[in-house]
Amino acid sequence: MKLVEIAHDSAGYRDLVRLRDLHLRQPIGLRLREEDLAGEDRHRHFALLEDEEVIGGLIAVPLDPVTTKLRQMWIQPDRRGQGCGRELLSGVESRLAAEGVTLLVLHARESAAGFYARNGYHVVGDRFEEVGLPHLRMEKHLAS
Repeated sequence: MKLVEIAHDSAGYRDLVRLRDLHLRQPIGLRLREEDLAGEDRHRHFALLEDEEVIGGLIAVPLDPVTTKLRQMWIQPDRRGQGCGRELLSGVESRLAAEGVTLLVLHARESAAGFYARNGYHVVGDRFEEVGLPHLRMEKHLAS
């Protein structure tokens, strides 16, 4: 597997948007709209590839020089439970840590909180609702 960063507004980015819509939004009865993509030119888009096929994606949003918010991580359904999510997450974490990021924050769907906890994230605050689903704010401090 290979981690790559995808340029905004490239063919690869448009493919990631299509896959995010398919795997994250449509299963909960939502669709990605143009307004949902506003500002994504300032976000970093990562893809996990196997044999040049996208098997997962993750968006990283720089908040300040040392803090990044992770959002909209997904893995192809037929690849879940095989370590692909861990590979994608740890690859992005390593890349960001090498660039000086020391704190990662995210809003985890409650159903995914166990995955993040197993990967070193801790719940901060109370449960809240986002996109109609219960979420938890989680964070992880990276070694500097």
